Amino acid sequence: MIKGFVTGSFRPFHKGHEALINYAKSNCDELTILITTLPDEVIPYKYRLKWVLSTYLDDPKVQIIADTIQEPPIKGDALSGWWGNYVKSKFGQFDRIFTSEDYGDIFSQSMGAEHWRFDQARNIVPVSATLIRQKPLKYWDYINNFAKDFFVKKIAIVGTESTGKTTMCKQLAKHYDTVWVPEMGRELVPDTRQCTLEDLKLVASEHAKSIIRTTRLANKLLFIDTDLSITKSYSEFLFGEVPKVEPWVEKANEIHLYIYLDQDAPYVNDGTRMEKERRDLLADSHQKFLKGKDLHYFHWITRTPGDQEKYDERLKYVIQEIDSFIKNL
Repeated sequence: MIKGFVTGSFRPFHKGHEALINYAKSNCDELTILITTLPDEVIPYKYRLKWVLSTYLDDPKVQIIADTIQEPPIKGDALSGWWGNYVKSKFGQFDRIFTSEDYGDIFSQSMGAEHWRFDQARNIVPVSATLIRQKPLKYWDYINNFAKDFFVKKIAIVGTESTGKTTMCKQLAKHYDTVWVPEMGRELVPDTRQCTLEDLKLVASEHAKSIIRTTRLANKLLFIDTDLSITKSYSEFLFGEVPKVEPWVEKANEIHLYIYLDQDAPYVNDGTRMEKERRDLLADSHQKFLKGKDLHYFHWITRTPGDQEKYDERLKYVIQEIDSFIKNL
């Protein structure tokens, strides 16, 4: 029985880590993966644990353990030896240590184990966790599939009623080969003239659930038709009160870019919307609310689109803005 060992912080878990683990699995009978965490790390431990567990959940050859490490009492070259002694004393003896790092020799020696080095030059999988953290969209294909939703960039298409938000989301999702989240208010409150404060609280939570579910399916970008900020603004406009929501709802609505559509599209009242004058007042309220929150958003101003050519022009311009936003991500 050859016992193998791999350790890492996996910030984030990526294809290079997977390749190392596959190499280790093919050269031992039982593999232990230790996920380490330090206080105040940029990617919370709970996500990293989920990614690794999800990947090897049904693998009988792999066991996953975790350890929260305080500040080591030693630094420099001696740290690798200290770390090896620490692991051995806490988790027992291993026969082979698999790494892609310089510290592997001393680390393995201090544990009384063989060091099996794998692709230290990163030739097989040319990526590192640092590169991914710096530009996750550029290195998207190297991210572990379970970790990708953590790096999805959320783009909210917002504005008052009857401004083409839904159509814009559909078009953008198709253009960027990804998915989008419909406005939940239209489903839960069919007639905006009969909306209540409790309705809006329900809209906020159900929309957040939809965002969470759909984020897992997104390809780099997720387009969201109306977000929590607009729901809050809508509530303030109607009832003079902003509803309080759970922290997880706020977390789901962390938007990276807002695209605000002016009320310059032809007004269409299907019998469930506000009157045009009130709709325009709501637009003013939305803009003030967004500006007051100092959110990153792009305000589209156009020449009253009344035909397909103008709508295509608007879409083209929005795509240019999004491309500019994501080019360095």
